[in-house]
Amino acid sequence: MSTAKPKHMLRKCNHCFATAAEKKLMFCTQCKAQTYCSRECQKADWKNHKGACKNNNLLESRLREYENTPRGQLDRLFLVDGLSLHELDQRLERWVRFHSPTLMAATIHALRLPEDVGRARTSLLYVRLEARPQPEHEGATGKFFRVRDAEVVAWDDACRRPSPWPESLEQLRVMQDEAGRMGHGGVAAAMVECEPLAVQTVPFGSMMNFREKVQEDWKPFFIAHIEQGLRPRMVR
Repeated sequence: MSTAKPKHMLRKCNHCFATAAEKKLMFCTQCKAQTYCSRECQKADWKNHKGACKNNNLLESRLREYENTPRGQLDRLFLVDGLSLHELDQRLERWVRFHSPTLMAATIHALRLPEDVGRARTSLLYVRLEARPQPEHEGATGKFFRVRDAEVVAWDDACRRPSPWPESLEQLRVMQDEAGRMGHGGVAAAMVECEPLAVQTVPFGSMMNFREKVQEDWKPFFIAHIEQGLRPRMVR
């Protein structure tokens, strides 16, 4: 599977960047991968979201179709907890939602955005995951995956990685450009990968007006926090 979808932005309208605390948000009715505060914002953002929405639906459809093939059934013998690829992808969706604040904080400090928010356009946080078995996670969403490694990757180097990296970054650049035109600050991203799933883009908007200093020890804190399946304590 080479198609990848951007995961949910951290509870903000994908057009005006209003937060969930400010307005009630709803998911895109088609792909469920972006949130909006109103139908007006959803319509206004459709030109930018259309390509990503199509990819989201395509991936969902392909995973569902593949799940019922002989090879898809065979995957259950090798994937954690006897899951199909589609079920593993859905599990990753839930994990990303749970850990979105922690992923955002790690991205901010790894990219050193309080020093220069422009680094959101030149660097990415790459997070490599490993799925954990039932005896370890015991059904707790926050413990579905552990971080095997996390590192900063230059944008240009990331563009040279195999598909779907280039396509995902092209979509991310569109989001960044649109946010800049609207004066909503930068858009940074973590690229999350758990093989055999394709790399996933986790974007974070409204990157501006940082008050804290960069935490040099972000990586061990991040890995340990994820391992324990905790809600975030490292905040912006």
